[in-house]
Amino acid sequence: MNTTTSPENIPPEQIPAPQLAKEFQHAMLDHQLSLNYQPIVHLKTGLVAGFETLMRWHHPDRGMISPGIFIPVAEQTGLIVEASKWALKEAIRALKRLESHVGHNEHIYMSVNFSPSDLADESFLDEMYNVISASDVRPAQVQLEITGDLLKNQRENSKTILGLCRKTGLKIAIDDYGLGDPADFFKYMDDFPISTVKIDHLVVKDMLKVEGALALITDIIGRAKERNIDIIAEGVEHKEEALKLRELGCRYGQGYYFTKPLPERELTTLLLQISAFSDRLK
Repeated sequence: MNTTTSPENIPPEQIPAPQLAKEFQHAMLDHQLSLNYQPIVHLKTGLVAGFETLMRWHHPDRGMISPGIFIPVAEQTGLIVEASKWALKEAIRALKRLESHVGHNEHIYMSVNFSPSDLADESFLDEMYNVISASDVRPAQVQLEITGDLLKNQRENSKTILGLCRKTGLKIAIDDYGLGDPADFFKYMDDFPISTVKIDHLVVKDMLKVEGALALITDIIGRAKERNIDIIAEGVEHKEEALKLRELGCRYGQGYYFTKPLPERELTTLLLQISAFSDRLK
């Protein structure tokens, strides 16, 4: 009996990186990629303030492939640059489609993740400008989401590019905030032109369980408020977390307690609901 595993049946995590990169490149051309959107919720009102865009890959033979598997390969090969350009364009198109259904709301925004490769690409600023100019969304309706590692490893380049982005009105959010050495991540608030910090889900998960986590979140919120920087808590999974974050003065929350990431067709209902997630914050 032939027990050889066919290439299509190899688990995604076991696919050699060069092969996965080749398949990902084909996926971009073959419209296998899509975006899901996770609401960012105002913790006082329960209303949806914006959405984080999350890339999904549905492989015709292998099924859904986790971003944790394909994103690192896309970054290592540079394919992430084209993928990010596509994600930005699609997120803005989705925003316009949503507005056409629920009426114009210039405060709703899309938050799109960008990698070190994106910011290092010479065409990054021109592409960003061209995509936004071609739509009639306001720059403030687009948030660039980047990691602290990018700021740490591309310090001067990041400062220059993000400064230009902020001058055009774009929002800049630091993802994974609160991880690592506080001496590093607290400096980001003063050293870079950011508008938002996103408290990492691991810090939020620990805040009611691990000594020191609550004090760290309190410190982050206090320092951010002093600098007029918005705070979003990621990975909110329980009501107790949401209410405590609100009590501490955290303005926004995001996580499975409110909803999982959703395809575009399911977002319109959320935006039409006057109460949105307010019942979950009582």
